[in-house]
Amino acid sequence: MDAYALLNATIAYASVRDAILRGHLAAGERLVAQRLAEQAGLSRTPIKEALARLESEGLVVRAENWGYVVRTISMRDAEEIFEARLVIEVAAAGIAAQRATAAEVDVMTKLLASSQKRLQARNLVDFQHEARAIHETIAQATGNSQLVRMFKQVNDLVLLFGVSLLKANPARATDILSENAAIVAAIRAGNADDAAALMRKHIECGHASFRDTVTSVRTAIRMP
Repeated sequence: MDAYALLNATIAYASVRDAILRGHLAAGERLVAQRLAEQAGLSRTPIKEALARLESEGLVVRAENWGYVVRTISMRDAEEIFEARLVIEVAAAGIAAQRATAAEVDVMTKLLASSQKRLQARNLVDFQHEARAIHETIAQATGNSQLVRMFKQVNDLVLLFGVSLLKANPARATDILSENAAIVAAIRAGNADDAAALMRKHIECGHASFRDTVTSVRTAIRMP
């Protein structure tokens, strides 16, 4: 692949991935290569390559004989994602408390401030992405490349349904902010036990919120 083709492939992948993770392309939506190519100002070839790559990452799925659709997160998927987060992110928080540099803690602190501003502006999409960026920085602070790789695989799926979940229950965003602040404070203090415990509580609270939101939505749908 020459440099020009590589650049187009990179642009196509970033464009489609960002549209999915920001909710511009909804779960279950058909992904028409020609339309995506026109929107990105590219040919269909790099878009098709991007869709194949996104399929391998679990963000899109093949639909019958006519291409791809944005992946829909099932209840089973969601349960597995929360379970995986408990394994990966709790461990990451404890290790990060022991290894994080002052610069990495500074990044976390700045992301906290930025996410607070997003919340105040009621920009839930950017809030969700910056809140998750805090968690990615925590994973990176472990210095463990395998753990970071596993985090990123799960994180895309968290973002895939996280924005719609927040829109359905915006009150949860305030709790996310305060819980993230407590985790960062424990990491800053170098307290591995507290950091891990707070991360576990954060994920469990998110899981409970998810179940309550799904129950509320289903109840609302059944109402006359």
